[in-house]
Amino acid sequence: MVTQKEIAQILGVSRTTVARAINGKGYVKKETKEKILQMVAEKKYQKNFFGSSLSSKKKKVFSFMVSSKNAYYTEQIIAGVRDARDEYKYSNIELHEIITDINLADKQIEKLKEILEVEEQIDGIIIIPLDREKVYEILKPHLKKIKVVSLGIKLNKSISHVGPDYTNQGRIAAGILSKILNKGEKVLVLDNGDDNISSKYYLKGFLNHIKSYGFEVLGPFKTMGIKASLAFLNEIEKEKEKEFSAIYINRYAQDILKKMPVERIKNKKIVTNGMGKRIRELIESGIVAATVTEDIYQTGYTAGQMIFDILCKNVKEIKDIVSEAKIYFLENLK
Repeated sequence: MVTQKEIAQILGVSRTTVARAINGKGYVKKETKEKILQMVAEKKYQKNFFGSSLSSKKKKVFSFMVSSKNAYYTEQIIAGVRDARDEYKYSNIELHEIITDINLADKQIEKLKEILEVEEQIDGIIIIPLDREKVYEILKPHLKKIKVVSLGIKLNKSISHVGPDYTNQGRIAAGILSKILNKGEKVLVLDNGDDNISSKYYLKGFLNHIKSYGFEVLGPFKTMGIKASLAFLNEIEKEKEKEFSAIYINRYAQDILKKMPVERIKNKKIVTNGMGKRIRELIESGIVAATVTEDIYQTGYTAGQMIFDILCKNVKEIKDIVSEAKIYFLENLK
């Protein structure tokens, strides 16, 4: 089924212009309106996709996102949710964003409780649950009234979810590294802890898979931070028995590698997980061979589309959508 956005793209006009022509509200040039209505007929656009009786009443959706050191993740996932909202703007969707620090799970819990207590109307919630068990217990009494979609980390089997298989992304990173390592070469692994979303799963997948190829792993060493990781890397090179050819870091990799002197790591074989501005730069400079991640924007967009479908089209099916893993080398980095 074609959307207003797709009609707008085909004809080279704005979505607002398309909506005005379809709804008969606002000024649209006669020639443009005729083209839009012709396209509507040809593509079998159904007006109730945006404006059915199901969607006439204002619906309030609260989006609980997180901020982290990797600003790219935050920006892209929020942009995806917002664009999904824009697709449904004529369904009277009102989106409210609540953003808390990725390291402050208690703050997210506090904000969630506050919203549930003070808001008279809550129709939907999209949430990246930093403390899955607590979030579910808080939401459980409200699930008959409030529709929920979890993002990144699956909240519960009874709730629709969109997110990557982070363990598999760690496995893929190990598989890529195994192809560029020579027999007998060692891999240094730094564990910078759990970011409440992905890093512990990246590490689990990577370790299980790299060992299955028969490579020796040094670590994982619990460095637990950027400063401690840099100090550790400076010290370990002095120990000849710990010589290594490759590095894997499950968290803060882009920050740590950007701060390392180039001559110290330019001959190391490095594969990462995740994406951000600095990872792009590291791939472009040849320091990082590849990174494995998901399309973060698309993940946010799909979660937004899912909650709005539930509210505006009365979709009842529980869906669990696994985001496709993406591998970025220099050759396909856009």
